[in-house]
Amino acid sequence: MAKLHRYFLEFHKAIKLDDLDENDTLRSKRDTLLQNLKDKLPEGAPNILRTFNQGSYAMGTGTLPLDGDYDIDVGVVFDSTSDEEAPVGLKKIVRDALSHQGRTVNIRRSCVTVSYIKGEDVQYHVDMAIYVPDEQDNLYLAKGKETSLPENCFWEASDPQGLCKAIVNRHTEDNRAQFRRGIRYLKRWRDYKFSHKGVLSISLTVAAYHWFRPYQDWITQEYDDLEALLQLLNTMINQWQFCIHEGELVTRLKLSLPVEPYGDLLEKMTQKQMDDLKNKLIELRDALNDAKAEPAEAAACKTLTKFFGTDFPIPEDEDARAAKVKASVVGTGSSA
Repeated sequence: MAKLHRYFLEFHKAIKLDDLDENDTLRSKRDTLLQNLKDKLPEGAPNILRTFNQGSYAMGTGTLPLDGDYDIDVGVVFDSTSDEEAPVGLKKIVRDALSHQGRTVNIRRSCVTVSYIKGEDVQYHVDMAIYVPDEQDNLYLAKGKETSLPENCFWEASDPQGLCKAIVNRHTEDNRAQFRRGIRYLKRWRDYKFSHKGVLSISLTVAAYHWFRPYQDWITQEYDDLEALLQLLNTMINQWQFCIHEGELVTRLKLSLPVEPYGDLLEKMTQKQMDDLKNKLIELRDALNDAKAEPAEAAACKTLTKFFGTDFPIPEDEDARAAKVKASVVGTGSSA
């Protein structure tokens, strides 16, 4: 049986977003945009009350993107109310204030996305979620696009900082580190194996929030990321339940947000996407079991590269190592 924990740790090191390099650039882009926004708001527009980081950057679960498009999520709270400002109207104000050569600004359903272009490729993007508070300082998120029907443009109760706090504090100390590693493994698997955008990063993070349990070998007390990931996958797969969806009896996974608005993060997935998610989870689970049972570490790791990509390390196999040792011995003897 192969011992693979150290290879998972190497893999994690390879995919973790480096706090001192890429994140410095993201922070710089964020700060520039926020200053631009404050400077360019038109007369009569509401002022900015405060801003905060949200998403994987704030939760400490960021991964290096396969496509090179780095991102950061920022919450912007305006000094207004849901009665005073239309959600898409406020997004338009933000978009117009941030429009500038060298970047594109688009209104998306839940944010305003600012993308930095180099050549024909997006190098970085900043997602700005737009909020207004109520009298108790509860936040409401601007939902809707310019082309959305009126019923799809609204202010939705939201607690982004509460979500971040819930994720960060879900586990403590070393358990938290394994929890975050598990999330990053799933996110890289998602990036590598899915062609559609139905499986959102936050969905995998919240799934881990609900069902991840730290795993340590009961004899050595050492952490084992493969076993922890296996347990998480088995639990997730067992959560599929029968329900009526679009008039048909199907099985689906419900993934409830632990804070406002407490909705199902997967409700907008098509049934085809839902079935694809389950099948791919099963395939990953089975691959982990195969790797666990494989006696040769090199063969086990090679199996996992099919699900995590080439950043998952493959050690030299025993035959290759033996051949090198033999060649070294022969070479030494010949030169003596």
